[in-house]
Amino acid sequence: MNLKTIGILILSSALLLSGCSVFKKTSGKKDKKEQTVTLQIEGSSNSSGQQSDQSGENSDMTDLPDEAAEGSSSPIQELEVPEIPVHRPEITFSESETAHVGMTRNNNPFPESGELALDLDKMKEEFHYPYNGKYLRGFSLSGRRHTGVDIKAIPRDTIRAAWPGVVRMSKLYSGYGNVVVIRHYNGIETVYSHQCKNLVQPNDVVEAGDPVGLAGRTGRATTEHLHFEIRIAGTPVNPALFIDTENHQMKTGQTIYCYNRGGRITASTRQSVGYTPEEEPEEKPTVATTTRQSSTPASSSSVQYHYVKKGETLSHIAVKYSTTVSKLCALNGIKKTSILQINQKLRVK
Repeated sequence: MNLKTIGILILSSALLLSGCSVFKKTSGKKDKKEQTVTLQIEGSSNSSGQQSDQSGENSDMTDLPDEAAEGSSSPIQELEVPEIPVHRPEITFSESETAHVGMTRNNNPFPESGELALDLDKMKEEFHYPYNGKYLRGFSLSGRRHTGVDIKAIPRDTIRAAWPGVVRMSKLYSGYGNVVVIRHYNGIETVYSHQCKNLVQPNDVVEAGDPVGLAGRTGRATTEHLHFEIRIAGTPVNPALFIDTENHQMKTGQTIYCYNRGGRITASTRQSVGYTPEEEPEEKPTVATTTRQSSTPASSSSVQYHYVKKGETLSHIAVKYSTTVSKLCALNGIKKTSILQINQKLRVK
């Protein structure tokens, strides 16, 4: 083999090696390009044609819209729950019922047991303090009688209903001045007096917090204030059992026990035990000599009482006990025209 032949072989080998290297480099680009295209198709999450990062799960999503970042699920919408209407018994008043503050006829919230329990927690659900003013004077039935609480008021400021109810009375009335009486759905009544102007009329339906009058000093008053009463069967009871006059809110965590014992209305936070209207405790004999006992016109065993039932009149009771209406009136200090109350205690003998 001569030198020329050896040169040709060396040159051919160099060219062959150079061609293989170029082929491998080109082949590498092709494989990478195909791999990149495949990743773009599988990892794409938008329509912009931009290539996604190969890490997939660790890609930066701060530039994506909130909806895309949170996922394709639609946001949860709050459903509006329709309000359930509160059932209110229909209450209307006649002209005679709108005439007097202490009207007791047709207003006896007591059951046959003569006991009415008022849950303050339940009553607070629909309560509005009648006027946020300074406490002036409280309830008292001894000495200088005062049947409610007095709250200092700014002239012509708004007085509001304490609970939902129906207006029974709205007029200028004696020492009360301009007075509003509201009967509530549990049977109790509230009184608002001394307004310079009443804003409601009889038979108006009001909710707790509705305006009922403008504060003033009409009637027997020396300053602008609200005289506020709570009445049960026409009898005023201490508002301090129900409301906190210092903090301008209703008391909670208690039950007010109201009793109708022979027409005598009482209210307390303590429940009386062992009383039934049909059974009057026997009278204890008085400590006296035999001679004095014999001279007593009527012994304890001859005294008899009756508790008025619904629909009964003095005539019915007189016939039942073989007596007369005049004798019943004399025994009980009442008149023939007196209105009897359910569970009212009457002496019949």
